[in-house]
Amino acid sequence: MAVAVYLLAAGNLTFWHKAWEGFATGPAFAAFAVATLAIFLAVTVGFAFRYVAKPLYVFAILSTAAASYFTDTFGTIINANMMENVLATDSGEAGEFFTVGFLVHMLVFGLLPSLLVLWAKVRHRPLRPALGGNVLAAAALLAVATLLIWPNYAEVRAAMRRDFNAMLGTLNPSGPVSAAVRTAAAAIARRNIVREAVGLDARKGAWIRASRRPVVAVIVVGESARGMNFSLNGYGRDTNPELARLGVLSFRDVTSCGTETNISVRCMFSGLTRATFSREKADRRESLMDVLQRAGFDVVWWDNDGGSKGVADGVGYRSYMMRNDPDLCLAGTCQDDIFLGDLDEKLAGIGRDSVIVLHQRGSHGPAYYLRYPDTFGPFRPDCRSYSPADCPAEEVLNAYDNTIAYSDRFLARVIGLIEKHAARADGAMFYVSDHGESLGEGGLYMHGARFESAPRTQTNVPLILWASSGYRTLSGLDMGCAGGLLERAYSHDNVYHTLLGMMGVETSVYRRDLDILAGCRPVSSAS
Repeated sequence: MAVAVYLLAAGNLTFWHKAWEGFATGPAFAAFAVATLAIFLAVTVGFAFRYVAKPLYVFAILSTAAASYFTDTFGTIINANMMENVLATDSGEAGEFFTVGFLVHMLVFGLLPSLLVLWAKVRHRPLRPALGGNVLAAAALLAVATLLIWPNYAEVRAAMRRDFNAMLGTLNPSGPVSAAVRTAAAAIARRNIVREAVGLDARKGAWIRASRRPVVAVIVVGESARGMNFSLNGYGRDTNPELARLGVLSFRDVTSCGTETNISVRCMFSGLTRATFSREKADRRESLMDVLQRAGFDVVWWDNDGGSKGVADGVGYRSYMMRNDPDLCLAGTCQDDIFLGDLDEKLAGIGRDSVIVLHQRGSHGPAYYLRYPDTFGPFRPDCRSYSPADCPAEEVLNAYDNTIAYSDRFLARVIGLIEKHAARADGAMFYVSDHGESLGEGGLYMHGARFESAPRTQTNVPLILWASSGYRTLSGLDMGCAGGLLERAYSHDNVYHTLLGMMGVETSVYRRDLDILAGCRPVSSAS
């Protein structure tokens, strides 16, 4: 009984806060609270057997302590998608979360209570009478919970409808444990998946086949960059001085498919719209990379951010994470300039039409200051902590905006390399972020909120296009026409088809209505 009370009281502050907001009257909330306690008691009492109780209670206490730290500190809901993100996290990124604050939290709220449980001496009854007594006690407690909920069912149901997943997703340890079970079940179900071939008819269109020089697209997949912090999109701070001088096109109203890399990267390269997307559907079909490769392009995916999420399984893949570079790789992670030397070499020797994907570390938190060099940073003072919640809001914003300014410089350097090798190839750069980021607004940090209730800070993303003069002439792309589209609303739904159109790929899976630039090219050069 003490364990049940402790779990609810010490490990569920966010849950109780959300529950209180969800109920219209105090009596209904009180009935719900007591019913929840009765359910927890039913579980802890129901499993009070020798060799079972203590391991189960210790597991519940430790998992609740770990989950509550992230829920209470960052506002993170640990669902199945978040659990997959955790499993895919590299050691360098994981190290940013294991802070002194986390360790102290685990000591006070996890280890010490667990030691108390292990220290307590318990005289267990024989199995048969214990089983009967435990079942009877659990049934009585569940009956109490039902009797409390039933008279208040209408209000409980209304509260659940307001934000059911957001509230129950923060209930520890049931939320993380159920997420872990769903993640394991999904992983087992995916073991023998055979991906369906997509775009079997894909081929290069007439204009790109007629080119005497290779055509190359550098696709930069950003991380945690929110479009509202780009001065190209009207932000008050000058976070994009270098791109502004290069005449890029920046689309200002672009919405992500998800609020986490695991969803957004799969979605934007799957050919599915957000309305039709599911993780299972995306895993069962080839990605845009496969279609481009089938059409005859040399396709490579270079990664500095935890993997391609299956998108690049069929093409050339290279990891840049945790490389041994004393200047660019710090605290187990590398800054994005790590790509530039190899990109220069790749472009210098390019001999065929190519697509090069650079998956950035970008603006990934929580240690924003590690994403750019110490000598860089127009906005000071910047938060130099692994826990943004410990810094003043202004310093968190400064550190984050420095990551945007660093990406500005990085993208400008990518464009500079394409121009450097313009005599060898005609090129274009396409940049889009996977999702945005919360910086403490509404008590939320980082990303991963449920999409339906996520703030715009997590769903508004930048989308930037640049094309060389040779590419524009070859493809017939009218940049003036494209410049007239910058205020229109777009989303990750447009990425797949816009990239097919940019590379002149003719295929039945291409949708002209979702190609942002379709109306700005001659019809004969469209896919």
